[in-house]
Amino acid sequence: MSTARCTAIALVSVGREVRCAKPAGHGPAEDLHQGLVRVTLPDGREHAASLVWSSTPSPWEHEILRRAT
Repeated sequence: MSTARCTAIALVSVGREVRCAKPAGHGPAEDLHQGLVRVTLPDGREHAASLVWSSTPSPWEHEILRRAT
């Protein structure tokens, strides 16, 4: 396994990127990436959250996006 970092990036808002924290070598068959984001809860507390994404299109993508908005 390579020790190089994965180059995957997710844009979560304008000017805010999340980089994949997994080492490179997780391969196309495992096109899953993970990074950490800071979130602020409605009561003002801040927490770390894990963001997981894939660059492979999903047959459920449109339904997932519809529910998310």
